[in-house]
Amino acid sequence: MAAGGSAKPGSGAPGRSSSRRAGALAAVLLALAGCSPGGTPPASSPPAPSPASSSATATATGSGSGPFSDAELAAIINGVGKSRNLPYPAGEDSTRLRSGAASGSFPQAQTVTTPGDCIALVPQDPFTRWADRDIFFAEGGMPPAGGESGPTTTIWILLRSADQAAIAAADFGYADDVLQRCNQFDLAYTEAGRTSTSAVQLLGAPSIGDKQHAFTQVTKPKGPGDFGTVGLRVLHGTLSITLTLAVAALNSEADAKPALDSMAELAKELINEAGKPQAPAAPSAPNSLTPDQMVALFKGMTGPAGEPVRLPQATVLEPPRGSTPTITSQPPATQCVFDDQAYFASLAGSVYGQGQIQGATKMDNADFTVISMPSAAIPPYPFDSRSERLRGCATVQEISVEGGGRTWSTVSTLATTISADASYAVAYQLSDGTGAWQVRCGARRGTFSIEASSTVSSQPDTQAKADSLSAIFTAVLARAGQ
Repeated sequence: MAAGGSAKPGSGAPGRSSSRRAGALAAVLLALAGCSPGGTPPASSPPAPSPASSSATATATGSGSGPFSDAELAAIINGVGKSRNLPYPAGEDSTRLRSGAASGSFPQAQTVTTPGDCIALVPQDPFTRWADRDIFFAEGGMPPAGGESGPTTTIWILLRSADQAAIAAADFGYADDVLQRCNQFDLAYTEAGRTSTSAVQLLGAPSIGDKQHAFTQVTKPKGPGDFGTVGLRVLHGTLSITLTLAVAALNSEADAKPALDSMAELAKELINEAGKPQAPAAPSAPNSLTPDQMVALFKGMTGPAGEPVRLPQATVLEPPRGSTPTITSQPPATQCVFDDQAYFASLAGSVYGQGQIQGATKMDNADFTVISMPSAAIPPYPFDSRSERLRGCATVQEISVEGGGRTWSTVSTLATTISADASYAVAYQLSDGTGAWQVRCGARRGTFSIEASSTVSSQPDTQAKADSLSAIFTAVLARAGQ
């Protein structure tokens, strides 16, 4: 029942490997960022959308008696983060996490407790939770009030919501005597064939909400340097709160008290934020593909040589706050500039995913991104401008999403035979002294585009790599109905 996740988009759960494994074992709450299925993402990717603008799986009112939607739950987390002056959104994107279920790549996971009826105190594993369409959820993390995030200073947050009877049964469906009989129990968590065991002990929980319990969790047997975890679970009306915090030295209830006090304060703030009027989430622009459908396009897909082509998750790119999602032309830019920052900013409202084509070796892997623009998008399309700016360039200045830059030197144009409305294929030599070359290709047909990058050992190999990527692009575009 410990946690992992990311407090900021793209960041991994901190800590040593032993604490990561303890986190995966217990999270049964929140998956470690590194546990998410799928390949390595591209080096530069657009900012994760604010969960507050993500579309919910179904309609929820967020009223005093009704359930909160995914977006409203994320807004609660972000609202508390804002009141604590956090410089980043504290909530994760539930749409992205849910879309992973469509890939069919979630690992098999099972949680078993001894005694068996103590399972009622244990949340679902994250993969089951993400695939559950009957209960809304949001995840995130933030430091205790006045602190900074770190391995033992990030409180991991899971909020769930459904009709009051449903959420009570799902997350707190145990009789009072279970708390007595399960004062101490063992928990075994199996994921992808690996099993880890921990010892759980219940603590006296602060009186918050309608129902609550607190616990400590340590690996069993406990190894040198293993972190322990302190957790607090609270039910308040239609809102279920689970909070966990890693503790470096957890040998007694006294060691757990500072963490429990910090989480009790955060639980009260979350409940208070939930009681405030929730601003409506920005509507999603009509699109021919949902994030789930985009992920499903790649299910079971392979390249010309049988290499797996995997898209683990997808989401909707965030529009500026308070605006309607629209596709805009990129602002005028200098030729021979490859500007990811401006490009992704111009694609607000698009469904976006990033994945990997797995080669025979790590060097043969190719990272790719896919974009499905809203159905109402009209020319000139951002992809076309992006492609045109590469034509005839001997050097290219790349601007990453984060604003950093690097120069592509010795750029050469490659042939591409893909049938597309717009496309590009270039190669350039890496500046790392290895002599390796980077191949970058992209194609757009209709409102759907795909781009990929891969490394080859020498310039003579660049055209063959471009041809291989083009073959995969053709198959993807066909699956997308373009």
